[in-house]
Amino acid sequence: MQRRRGEGSPQARAGLFATAFVLAVAAGDLTLYPLIQVRAGTLLPLVVAVSALWSARNARWRAPAPLALLMMVTVVAGSAVIALVRAPDPVEGRTEVQGLAAGLAIALTAVALSRGTSRGLAGLRRGWVLALGLAVVVGAVELVTGRHLWIPPGLSWAETSRTIIAGAFRNPNDFALALTAMISGTLAFAASLPRWTLRHLGLALLVAAGVVGVVLTESRSGLLACALVAAVHAVGAWRRHRHVDGGHSPRLDARTAPRGPTRTAAAARSPRLLVSVTAVVAMAAVAATFLVPPLAARNPVVAMMTAAAQPGTARSDRLRIDLMRAAVRYYDRSDGMGTGAASFEVLLARDPAPGVASRTWLHNTFLELLLQYGAFATAALLALLGVVAFAVVRPRRAGRRAALVRVETLGALVPFVALGLASATVLTTPLWWLLLGQLVAGAWWLGTTPRPAPARPLTERPASAPPSRWHPPGEASSRHAHPVSVSAR
Repeated sequence: MQRRRGEGSPQARAGLFATAFVLAVAAGDLTLYPLIQVRAGTLLPLVVAVSALWSARNARWRAPAPLALLMMVTVVAGSAVIALVRAPDPVEGRTEVQGLAAGLAIALTAVALSRGTSRGLAGLRRGWVLALGLAVVVGAVELVTGRHLWIPPGLSWAETSRTIIAGAFRNPNDFALALTAMISGTLAFAASLPRWTLRHLGLALLVAAGVVGVVLTESRSGLLACALVAAVHAVGAWRRHRHVDGGHSPRLDARTAPRGPTRTAAAARSPRLLVSVTAVVAMAAVAATFLVPPLAARNPVVAMMTAAAQPGTARSDRLRIDLMRAAVRYYDRSDGMGTGAASFEVLLARDPAPGVASRTWLHNTFLELLLQYGAFATAALLALLGVVAFAVVRPRRAGRRAALVRVETLGALVPFVALGLASATVLTTPLWWLLLGQLVAGAWWLGTTPRPAPARPLTERPASAPPSRWHPPGEASSRHAHPVSVSAR
């Protein structure tokens, strides 16, 4: 049996591994919790990262994005050693540094599996689709059983409401932003398909279920991030469709281009009718949940809007601001090289006048990285994000696929930043580092020029041979060896 082109190649295998890797990391505690139980939560990501880097040793690592990632990993690793020495609680500090090392390994693995190729990015997209399907199933199980996975008793949100879901992330905010990242990857995968078919309807239903999951978390940051991601993808889709409707066919390569004649604008619009009708019906159903009183009473968004005006929400927002002020105060008293791993909670507990209503996590990972690991680690991360932003704004590629990757990268940037600003802490959260790897993988592809195709050897044709069919000397064509007269036909 003849093997299809590219099947079994290193890039194809890396794409399959990228899909499985994204699914495993985005599964949250479904995969992380068993690894922690067997004490392999740090060792296994490091081993996988070394294997992925070795397999991608021939990739174009001198490109700006992967080179910036390697520099960032080096700087953060060096800062982590200093932070481990300065940790006020050696046990907690060692645990945090181990989680940080696993996160860096996850980012490196995602980038190495992508190899800066379109096939690698396609593998990452497939992983996000599968992860969204798994997350929807986990959320549905929570709703049906009324029980949360790995949520200890005593949390107010888990005991007062049966409709708030947290999935495999132990926190509704984290789950909402994880769903947002999965939704963005699924939308990018749908946009990468060459034809509009019923697969788009299935993906649309999956995205709709993910949006419902975000709403059920009752997370304000998750809902805002989801709206921003939807806006980014909507603008990207509008620009692509306008390009088609204007008579300019999108630039597709030979692997993704549809076979047969190029479709016209009318033919391209016709398969989308079913999806458009489904979207209108869905929007009508959503509007009914706000306008019909019995439905509005059970609408989580209405509950969030009501809770936003309550004193408890204002106290929570004020607590976050006070925690950031305390972190800035502790940083001003330090030498700028970091106060030590897992030191913020200890500093807060030892402070006789912390100025906060409750001693808890910082809820700002970027500021936490600056405080505990120093200015060099934070500057390295910000420089990497700057390289990603430059690749998105000034890409070295053009065409439909480049536009899609730009939208995909922006869609991953939104939940990455939101997790860093809204979550209790994501320094040791694998999904956060997976999103960083997604950003660098997209910037890697955007920041490199396509490699020229290898030139095919030219064979000189004899003047006596027909131009359409030429046979090597000594091998006569069957058509010319046994001529058939016109009359005999």
